[in-house]
Amino acid sequence: MKNISFKNKKILITGATGSIGFELVKQLTHMNCKTIRAFSNDENGLFELSSFLRKNSEKNLQLSKVMQLGKLRFLLGDVRDYNRCLEICRDVDYVIHAAALKHVAICEYNPFEAIKTNVVGTENMIKASLHNNIKKFLLISTDKVVSPTNVMGSSKLQAEKITISANEIVGNHKSVFSCVRFGNVLGSRGSVIPTFINLLKRNQDIHLTDKNMKRFVMTINNSVELIIKCLKLMKGSEIFILKSMKCFKIHDLAKSLILHFNKKNKKPNKIIITNKSMGEKIEENLFTMDEISFIDKKKDLFFVNFNKKKLNNKTQIDYIEKFRKSNFNFVNQKNIIKFLKQNQLLND
Repeated sequence: MKNISFKNKKILITGATGSIGFELVKQLTHMNCKTIRAFSNDENGLFELSSFLRKNSEKNLQLSKVMQLGKLRFLLGDVRDYNRCLEICRDVDYVIHAAALKHVAICEYNPFEAIKTNVVGTENMIKASLHNNIKKFLLISTDKVVSPTNVMGSSKLQAEKITISANEIVGNHKSVFSCVRFGNVLGSRGSVIPTFINLLKRNQDIHLTDKNMKRFVMTINNSVELIIKCLKLMKGSEIFILKSMKCFKIHDLAKSLILHFNKKNKKPNKIIITNKSMGEKIEENLFTMDEISFIDKKKDLFFVNFNKKKLNNKTQIDYIEKFRKSNFNFVNQKNIIKFLKQNQLLND
């Protein structure tokens, strides 16, 4: 990341109070940005973000300068409000669009709200970005867009499509639009690891919807590094995917955590298998079979770009295809606790 310059750039982050947005704001304060605009509809979250940064500025000279010079702006509003989107995009260089409704079950029971935020909100941000001639727009997407079976995945797929299509309507603007697909972000709010850990700390059993559940996983630091790398590389129309993404069998994760916490708990904890939730998949995919022929490699990244020449090399296609399903690059049960500790996701 040291080679990526944000010097004198004005950066806008939507969804800045979420787990990824929060960490992104923290890391950008060390990258010589001209201004960082943290945008969210969560008033208390903005207060907590500003309080955290002010507190840490007391022992960090670089952050202290950023705070003193007024380079951080905490902006309240909603991506559903187009006029507010126009205001916050004014005179911005890069937009990182992380605002979304992301919980599958919540979106399933509130489908119209998911559409308003994930689809209409993205449309508003794209229009506002074009109006204000921003340079780069990066949408944070998810592996759940691939052959979606739920409202969250479907709405984020629509967000991806309108983001990529925006490159076709830029006209005289120099704005470019790209996406990056994440797996499950470990340690983010409401994600599986803090949920399991909280249950076990209270000496409660873990409930799983299916024993065969598999997921692509990333740490919050992985996510932020990937965003910054994509901003550097993007030229427009790419969907970036981390090639080296790890996979977990959720049952293995649960068993590993139970073994770890059973040393401290008074009664042994169990895994209770329940019914699969509505719209939930057993395993995820990083890209569709149709996308494989339009995937290129760049170091540790794949990127889908339908404007590129179609790939016809069967050896390359076969190589890429093995990364598609969440049955590759597993962290096995024996190494899960070690992995969690290395990534500061579990403390003794």
